[in-house]
Amino acid sequence: MNSPTPFQLEAIDRAYARLGGLSGVRIILGQLNEKFWSVTFFVIAVVCCFSAFFLTPFAHEVHPPVSILLLTSTIFGVAFMAATHVLGVTSHLLARNVVRLAIKVFFCACMAAVAVTVVVGFLVYQPIGRYVVFIAMTLTLFCSLLIRSATWFFNSSYMPVISLVGDRKFCEETSKFLSEEPLPLKLHTLSLREDDSTPAFVLDFDTTGYPVSLDRLHQWIAEIKADHIVYQPSHWDILEQPLVGALAAGKTVSPFAQYVEEHYQTMPTWEIPNSALFSKSFANSSPSYLLVKRLSDIALASVGLVCSLPLLLVAGILIKLVDRGPVFYQQTRVGRYGKHFTIYKLRSMSPDSEKSGAQWASKGDSRVTRIGKILRKSRVDELPQFVNILTGEMSFIGPRPERPEFTSTLDEELRHYNLRHLLKPGLTGWAQINYPYGDSVEDAQQKLTYDLYYVKYATLTLDLQIVLRTLGAAVQGAR
Repeated sequence: MNSPTPFQLEAIDRAYARLGGLSGVRIILGQLNEKFWSVTFFVIAVVCCFSAFFLTPFAHEVHPPVSILLLTSTIFGVAFMAATHVLGVTSHLLARNVVRLAIKVFFCACMAAVAVTVVVGFLVYQPIGRYVVFIAMTLTLFCSLLIRSATWFFNSSYMPVISLVGDRKFCEETSKFLSEEPLPLKLHTLSLREDDSTPAFVLDFDTTGYPVSLDRLHQWIAEIKADHIVYQPSHWDILEQPLVGALAAGKTVSPFAQYVEEHYQTMPTWEIPNSALFSKSFANSSPSYLLVKRLSDIALASVGLVCSLPLLLVAGILIKLVDRGPVFYQQTRVGRYGKHFTIYKLRSMSPDSEKSGAQWASKGDSRVTRIGKILRKSRVDELPQFVNILTGEMSFIGPRPERPEFTSTLDEELRHYNLRHLLKPGLTGWAQINYPYGDSVEDAQQKLTYDLYYVKYATLTLDLQIVLRTLGAAVQGAR
């Protein structure tokens, strides 16, 4: 049997969602997603802002209408929630540094305070007292920081145990991949020895070091104290019996690709089951989604192009005065379904930067001009691409449009690379905000894992998250 049956896949999905005792709690707390943190931060901000009206020194003298209290608290909550998305505070993969978290939450509270003061004052001409704003900011900062860091502490103290089952190469590569990610966990490996006539497994936690037969593996998996069993799908024909037995014993079991997509929001290209490539959900071609996305592209690109004209004019003058040479440059890129199109950008490199041929762009590239460094950090150099969006060659959100000189090589060296062309390339995208500029095939492979994740899970909700985090990257000067 080469692949799981629908019944077995359904059993795996049920087991994956099953919770039990401390194991389930610590997995939940360690890997809460963006939706949970968005709602949590919104509720915290609303409650803290509402409470601030009753905690000011003049609370007994001033009695604003309930409608004003609700409006102010809601606007404060929405602004704070949006700010946490912009600065990446809602991500469950956020670096676990309390000081950095405190700084980011402080700026989020400041942005929420400014937003509520301006919006409420503009809408209802109702001034918000400085004590109310200060108390709301302080309470929101304290509660958000306390709850967010508390989940880190709890999960670090009770790290989930992950058991990897597959051949030796799979266990080694997967262990390395999971160890480099920010989520704390403990790893056990059960490595298949393929050089024997009969399947046998080496368990890294077994001090005897003796290989375990397939029959005994069933017992080991059923009794092992693991929160999650992650297996290699290509060996399902061998692992079916012990894994189904683990499900019957109440264990949580899932294939490697599913586990990584769920917890790390990326798609490991080296372990994608072939069946997943032909599922309806792999590339979101829903007419309603594509229609809404196209209409949004047209509206935003039109507004963006008009609003950016003064900025483009200033940038063009600076390029001419300081760096000399042409203001714009055109370049051939690969679009949807591999079709070529011409991209437009503000010139940020010297005119003769590629006299020796096409080269990878890299961090600290010496070819970037003085003005170009500012344009690239602020992403102003990308603004002319609004024209490409209006013409339908690009979208606001999608994989980065690459050059044909690079894609021809990457198509040969990277598995499933051409699948990133199932959607239109974007001004920004999931790979762009999760991985820096790359200048090698290895970097391209890492970015491909994020591109394929977006191709599979593209939704308006994910698009909104990418837009907010792109704003945060622009504010922080990231590229």
